[in-house]
Amino acid sequence: MATPVTRRQLIGGAAGGLFAWGSAAGAARGAPSHRLPEPETVKTTDPASMSAVEAAALLRAGRLHPRELLDSCLARTRAFDGDIGSWVRLYPEFAYEAADAAGARLARARREDTDLSPLCGLPVGLKDIFAVSGLPLTASSRVLEGNIAAGHSGVWRRLEQAGAVLVGHTHTDEFAIGLTTPQVGNPWNTDFSPGGSSGGSAAALAARFVPLAVGSDTGGSVRMPASACGVSSIKPTYGRITSHGMIPLTWTRDHVGPMARSLADAALLMSVLAGADADDPITSLGPRVPEGGYPVAARGGASPLAGIRVGVSTNPAPVPAAAVQRVVDMFLDLLRSLGAVTVPVTMPAMPSSLATGDRVEMGSYHQQFGDRLGLYRPENGGLAAAAVASLAVPAGDYFMLERDRIRFQSEYNRMFAEHALDAVAAPGCAVDGVRRGELLGVAVTSGAVADVRWANYAGAPVVTIPAGRSADTGMPVGVQLGARPWQDAELIAIGLEVQAALPVWRDEPVLAESIARAPEVPRGTPGAGPDPTNTSGAAAPVRTPPMNPVG
Repeated sequence: MATPVTRRQLIGGAAGGLFAWGSAAGAARGAPSHRLPEPETVKTTDPASMSAVEAAALLRAGRLHPRELLDSCLARTRAFDGDIGSWVRLYPEFAYEAADAAGARLARARREDTDLSPLCGLPVGLKDIFAVSGLPLTASSRVLEGNIAAGHSGVWRRLEQAGAVLVGHTHTDEFAIGLTTPQVGNPWNTDFSPGGSSGGSAAALAARFVPLAVGSDTGGSVRMPASACGVSSIKPTYGRITSHGMIPLTWTRDHVGPMARSLADAALLMSVLAGADADDPITSLGPRVPEGGYPVAARGGASPLAGIRVGVSTNPAPVPAAAVQRVVDMFLDLLRSLGAVTVPVTMPAMPSSLATGDRVEMGSYHQQFGDRLGLYRPENGGLAAAAVASLAVPAGDYFMLERDRIRFQSEYNRMFAEHALDAVAAPGCAVDGVRRGELLGVAVTSGAVADVRWANYAGAPVVTIPAGRSADTGMPVGVQLGARPWQDAELIAIGLEVQAALPVWRDEPVLAESIARAPEVPRGTPGAGPDPTNTSGAAAPVRTPPMNPVG
């Protein structure tokens, strides 16, 4: 029997960077090991169905070419995306150029025995709020029809430098406002919503159209879709990943969110996205990203979570459906079987004033479209108009709302300290699936279908991983694991142990053939700018990092 790993060993190992990308050159330098799988252990034969870490291992070994991987992803998309509709636009010409360039970089690295980013050659989808110079950027809205990005978002700049291959922009609920992304069907049952507002990204992952995607989370917008589609996500600590060149919803709640089929894959993506960006000063204010990035492999053992304490809310709002709670209860049983201790906790009360702050920030951006309100979806036009009207809130009141947020952060951190918690657990979504067309006009910041807002207001990191499927609807159920701000690496390490013992992320939905309808678009002339989004007011006027709790 393997020796149990202590809490200090587990957490210290992750934070200390015991993981690197495992090349021969890296091993020779004594670099930490991220333990990509050995190529011989990859049993999946269809490249589109490979996890990101599996595909990365084969790409690095020269057993798979980026063009082959892209061929498989695009062929699957073109054959099956019609009824799903995960993509706004596809960029095959742009993607094949990037795949060929990545193939050349990988071949050179093998010849010269040098290291490369593990994302080199991996296909990725971007939520339609991240700018890529010369490509359309529309936030899935008629309001921005014809808009062309003027420059790169910080997210795409990092991905491009790493050698990632952009397949296309995925659908978002219009301007990332709503809960359901109604343009998109859930791959597990297209009568159901994939969740919002990063529903297109989650659907593309679940359908195996891409191994990696990027979303955003202002009120659960990567966590709810991940839960609904049976994939994984990371909502990092606020300010850990740059939001430069991203169309905002509310600047002080927006978090860029890595998404993938498994938590290991999402951590691989986060290792490239996280870090300082000169165009987004908040990214330089927190602790440094762990040397070597974030862990991508569980350490295993008989009781890998021995000593870990996980809080379970006694006051969830909303209360989960019975079928959802049954899956969550089995997940909590698994945590305990791995050595964790679960502790009942009362989550701090959510100040009602914070909702006003959300509307003010949303209105600050959407006021530029005052002459185009008729182009929004009807239910979102009303939300945008109300947000613009909220700009009449006195500035002094707005800053008092921000003080309420700081007070909430303090109460959240105090809960962790008083109960000696390492994490908290909560359902990824409280409802057992949402039918397409339901809940239109309900903003993601409302907290209507999931207990998620605590993490955005606290600025805390959260991973969401698949836990099983509902016995009533057959739809996926995910569970959130949250930690204190800046404990991203420690949290990912905990989540990897759970996911290794519960690999339901490998389950694939059965798709019906349906030819893709998304247009295939070439790169064009960049917009006038100056903001990369080619819109006004995308850059945040004020952003402050969450507190770095001690102890």
